[in-house]
Amino acid sequence: MSINYAILGILSYKPMTGYDLKKVIQDSTFMYWSGNNNQVYKALSELLDRGMVTNVVEQQESLPAKKIYKITSEGLAVLKEWVLSPIEDMEIKKPFLIRLAWSKQLNSKELNTLIDEYQNQVKMKLLMERRYKQDADFSPSRTELESTIWRFIKENIIRTYENELIWIEELRKAISNIPNENDVTETAIIGADISEEKSDGTKEVTVINKNDITYVHFKDTKNKLKTENIFDIISALIENNTQFVLLDSETLPKDFFDPKNELLVFLLQKFSMYNIRAAIVMKDNNSLSSEFREAIVESTAQGVIRLFTDISDAEKWFLSLKNRGI
Repeated sequence: MSINYAILGILSYKPMTGYDLKKVIQDSTFMYWSGNNNQVYKALSELLDRGMVTNVVEQQESLPAKKIYKITSEGLAVLKEWVLSPIEDMEIKKPFLIRLAWSKQLNSKELNTLIDEYQNQVKMKLLMERRYKQDADFSPSRTELESTIWRFIKENIIRTYENELIWIEELRKAISNIPNENDVTETAIIGADISEEKSDGTKEVTVINKNDITYVHFKDTKNKLKTENIFDIISALIENNTQFVLLDSETLPKDFFDPKNELLVFLLQKFSMYNIRAAIVMKDNNSLSSEFREAIVESTAQGVIRLFTDISDAEKWFLSLKNRGI
């Protein structure tokens, strides 16, 4: 399916700039294109050449002029023809299922970790979709019929994630009592693993409700931040319907501030994927390397992490993001 049809559909609702079109596509779950500049403007160029859209330049005071695109009668006719064309075959693309299919070499702990990660991913997607449903900027409602159809589209996506969570629990139940040949059987080693797990499992994740915002505060100074804690944080965010987390610098391992550190890379990847915003509070950041500062600057530009010297400033940032609907 070509992105051209999606753009025609959006423009059939109302005229938009290329930037606005890109944002609608990027914020949508079922419009699965990346919505980058190359995709959107290439499609608009093709549609212009074929007479399916037109554009007008609108001057703005103190701002660059913007180009607004509008669908033509030819474009509406092509859109209707495409909507009535035979439906493409449904595709199921779940990379997790491919990994799960070849998980025979994993022991029980590794398999549970794999399932945990996928479950957290689905939970966060569900949380984000519910938030999109509440705060959707683009949801055509010109008629009762159109409003109902778009509501059911969103419900379809939400139910997909909800059913996936049910399936995950059924999977856990089905494999829970099946022996795993990769598990270690020596009693001494098992005892050591259990002891280590208890030690690592000690964590301090606090949920803060203050000044109209809710955020998760990770402040476990005894057990420094590690990969498992990131999943704990994501779970706490899901359970409390928030996307804000505050990290005390004392909870971060020393090598965390190395921009090549695997934990930092993992954190940035997961937080960016799930639209999580993190504030790191540290009294003195003058000792940070220039490389780390550059990494944080890049992250700040993407809105993932910001450094603060005071918790109240971090809370103000969270509140500003909430008010902006981010």
